[in-house]
Amino acid sequence: MRLRSCGFLKSFFSAFLILSFHAGSRHIHGQAPNAESRFTKIDLQLLDEVNEFDRQVAKKGLLFENPDLQAYVDSVCTRLIADRPTPENVKFRCLILRDPMQNAFAEPNGTVYVTTGLLALLENEAQLAGVSGHELTHTYNRHLYLENRSMRKKVLTMNILSAAAAVAPGGANFSGGVQIFGAAVQVGAAITDQILVASVYGYSRDKEQEADDNGLATMVAASYDPNAMARSFELLDQGSRWEFEPFDAFYHDHPKLTERRKLALDYAAGHPVANPRPAPEKEYLSKVAPAICYNIEADINSRRARSAVRAAQRLVDDFPNVPRYQLLLGDGFRALGAKPKLLSDDEMTRHGKSEDRKNFFKRTEQEEQKSLLEKPEGQAALKGNQAQAEKLYLGVLESNPSYADTYRDLGFLYEQQGKYTEAAAQYRHYLDTVSGTSLDHRRVELRLANVQKLVSLAPSAQ
Repeated sequence: MRLRSCGFLKSFFSAFLILSFHAGSRHIHGQAPNAESRFTKIDLQLLDEVNEFDRQVAKKGLLFENPDLQAYVDSVCTRLIADRPTPENVKFRCLILRDPMQNAFAEPNGTVYVTTGLLALLENEAQLAGVSGHELTHTYNRHLYLENRSMRKKVLTMNILSAAAAVAPGGANFSGGVQIFGAAVQVGAAITDQILVASVYGYSRDKEQEADDNGLATMVAASYDPNAMARSFELLDQGSRWEFEPFDAFYHDHPKLTERRKLALDYAAGHPVANPRPAPEKEYLSKVAPAICYNIEADINSRRARSAVRAAQRLVDDFPNVPRYQLLLGDGFRALGAKPKLLSDDEMTRHGKSEDRKNFFKRTEQEEQKSLLEKPEGQAALKGNQAQAEKLYLGVLESNPSYADTYRDLGFLYEQQGKYTEAAAQYRHYLDTVSGTSLDHRRVELRLANVQKLVSLAPSAQ
């Protein structure tokens, strides 16, 4: 089934690109609804399904496991939960999902997932607290149970589960590079439609407004500046200008980001925090850097090089002497190829996005680059991006000549440029430096053999 052939599914999957927290009404922070709070057979079945979802996420290696970062995320969630009583059948856990999609979602069993893509987008701890506070509200107020009952009463006329599996990343209509993007969609589609409906498609407008409001109140109670949530909405809005997304941004029947930002600012103006917790960006980046580094590589593998460059540039700006960050920025520029760093004005129009989306699923990355190189601006972009990558790689080697991965990646760049003699030299440097200890050793040996063969076939070209 083609994504564009079903408007419902188009909106259904689009929601995963935008966090499902929205501002609006003013409910009492942290209070679960009294009505319909007793567990039914349907509720217990849903609980089993979300527990199975958690098991599959862990089994498939989709959790980003870093003890220091996990402890940091746990500390933020613990501060937000404070001394509130834990609801029945809930065990709170705040986990990090390996996924460049910028999203967070909560389950009724207490599991809150924050993606590496979102951690890479946010600027400080207060923004992370706003996201987490919103998601915790969905669990405290049993939103998924209530949505599940409502969905069952409506008796959907289509099999959401089968449809979701048909168009989820990795399906027949998606290129292989997108499979990293939207990892939870793939797992959820194989288990239950309700995880997708609530966590991907989003809750009803009133529940999202309630979660946004309670998220703001939770921030204030934990001494976080609520203005940070408004900034989160702004960052999400800006994100669409950095990168084409394989799914439409979701606004159907929900407040737009500008409206949500305004409501958050209004709330913050009326609820000032006398001594807000410090939330310096550099400290946040230092704590979440492992997830950002992973996400840069995932972005590159998901054809999201612009996002990779943006994230790596942030790390280099704040930590200019860390060779890995410079290397990742070089990799981002190399991956851009013939793409400019920013979407063009035409690409930002509705028609432009529609065309890009069609071509994204129609063409491979190699075919896309070939098409871009047919135009002068594509050729200029390639030349500029490759020059930036080379400059960064050589800068790393000048200050850190033993940083082996730089030789390898510089070899990739020279091979891409057709400079086979130079590529062979860098591959040899890499192999000599790692001395057979690298997992990449065999792959580089094969590439060295290939470029050496090309040199022997066309020595005059070098």
